[in-house]
Amino acid sequence: MTSFAASNLQTLTQAERVAIAAQWSDAPHLQAEMLSGTSWQLSDLDGRQLLPFLVLAPEGLVGNAPHGSLDHWYVANGKLCILDSQGMPTIVFTAARVVNSAVVALAGHAVLAGVEAIYILNLVDHPPHPVAPTPPYMERRARFIKQPPAGERRANLVVVRANGSSLHPRWFEGLDDNTRTWDLCVSWYGNEIPETSVSPEYLTHAPNQRKFKPIFDLFYDDSPLWNYDRIWLPDDDLLCSGPDLNKMFHLSRKYGLDLAQPSLRQEPGCHINHPITAQRQGGEVRFEPFVEIMCPLFSRRALRICIGSIKDAVSGYGLDHLWPSFLGRPAARMGVIDGVGIVHTRPIGASYDVRSAIAEQAALWNSYGFTYTRIPGVN
Repeated sequence: MTSFAASNLQTLTQAERVAIAAQWSDAPHLQAEMLSGTSWQLSDLDGRQLLPFLVLAPEGLVGNAPHGSLDHWYVANGKLCILDSQGMPTIVFTAARVVNSAVVALAGHAVLAGVEAIYILNLVDHPPHPVAPTPPYMERRARFIKQPPAGERRANLVVVRANGSSLHPRWFEGLDDNTRTWDLCVSWYGNEIPETSVSPEYLTHAPNQRKFKPIFDLFYDDSPLWNYDRIWLPDDDLLCSGPDLNKMFHLSRKYGLDLAQPSLRQEPGCHINHPITAQRQGGEVRFEPFVEIMCPLFSRRALRICIGSIKDAVSGYGLDHLWPSFLGRPAARMGVIDGVGIVHTRPIGASYDVRSAIAEQAALWNSYGFTYTRIPGVN
């Protein structure tokens, strides 16, 4: 294949070719480990944007790419290669822009959707929230009132927004410190300063805010919360026991799940929003393409990919469709854990305006270039 340095589009003038060549060089030797989990904007040399947010997801999946031309990625001979759904090479990225030793853009010649061009991947972060984005100069970082000593951590973490009426104290029932396999981080949303006894491990105070913004603030770059293998982000109105949570984390690890949730019990008083999440008997894990925002369980690598989407989320509507897309819809690494059933004690929309939430969802999907596909069992 002709290198990018020797390639050009016939429509470019000599001056344009010289200017472009000055910005690019042959791609350095890449490794899959450095690319996995990164996000990119896909465009062509003429500036036509194809995808505003594409993810090189774990295990070679391509995230948030709605068509079969971009189905799988891998690194061969130090070059990023993308295959289509038939296993045929689509693009080999042979050129790069490097800034301060970091690759910030890749380029390669290809034919996509019948259009021959030089296609460019530009390294990007999550797009600003379309409703109320944080100004780019504003730093967001939670302050821990309490945290365990370094090195004294369990393998798993539960992070919950809570107040005095939250159900999280019930989650300790049936366990002691020797049998609990998870630590707890409470982000207190009551106006009053919380007692340190609210959580045995981590405690922060972020009053008068909804669920997701304060959770994002907990996961700053060097946060101790990134030291956990699996992280559960439940609502505070979920009823379950300590052994339930131990088993949930165990099954998530046993089946190698990147994104999962416990099932919802089919009993009076349990409000089930989507039939796909209702508990089914006879199995431990059911691989499904959907996990609800009410109780997502992430692997660390999956949360690193998805965390930027919650930065300024108000209702959270639509996030549970974006997350599987970002991860490339891993058929065998996400699902519902039927081996653990919990109770959702509060009906959907009880604490926010549903109409505004739906409008937020539409704007959010548009900012990511996300294409919605209906999932059976998801309302």
